Amino acid sequence: MKAVNLIPTDLPRRGRSAKAIASDGPIGAYVVLAVLAVVVVVVGAWAFANKQLSDRQSDLVAVEREAQAAEAKSNALKPYTDFAALRTARVDTVKGLLDGRFDWAHSLREVARVVPGDVDLTSLVGTVSPSSKVEGGAGASLRTALPVPAVDLIGCAKTQAHVATLLARLRAIDGVQRVTLASSEKLDDASPNESDCRANAKMPQFQVTVFYQAPDGIVPAAAAATASNTAAPAASNTAPAGGSK
Repeated sequence: MKAVNLIPTDLPRRGRSAKAIASDGPIGAYVVLAVLAVVVVVVGAWAFANKQLSDRQSDLVAVEREAQAAEAKSNALKPYTDFAALRTARVDTVKGLLDGRFDWAHSLREVARVVPGDVDLTSLVGTVSPSSKVEGGAGASLRTALPVPAVDLIGCAKTQAHVATLLARLRAIDGVQRVTLASSEKLDDASPNESDCRANAKMPQFQVTVFYQAPDGIVPAAAAATASNTAAPAASNTAPAGGSK
């Protein structure tokens, strides 16, 4: 009698597959878990990066808004800042003018007080600096000797002694640092012309320059002192030839 195999032909194959799956199962699970872990990490990193980017963009938008608000506020306040700058400039200008103002009223009053009654003045020109141009100023003046306020006097006296007295009185004026005699001359003949203040040949015509101290704001004190030291001392208080007769 012939033997017949009643077991299906695919059963051994299934058994082998199940055994293979059973033998390969733990490794495959680990691989799947590793892949899932990598995917989770990548997704998490991507989400975190997106969140950071979104936060940075939000911060940038906020900063831009604050910058725009600050610029708008600055533009709104610009007229006030311009006015404040203009006010400061005007105050500085006025302060400079006050600092550079010379008290001519006091100086001229002192000159008028010390001039003797027997001395006649035909010209009086006051300037703050040698560069000041005044119409009718003295031609042979020693005004450029010092860069300080000064007064040029031209007039006539009865004698040379009266001219010397005038020089001494001018030196006594408050604030005067130097009195320079440019000339004191008598007529060569006894025929004075109409434009001359000398009535006779004995009367000398003088030209004197009175230099004052340098007030702050007009001429720096150091520059005035340097000019005073370097100026020719022989020019002051020098009487020309043809003195008292």
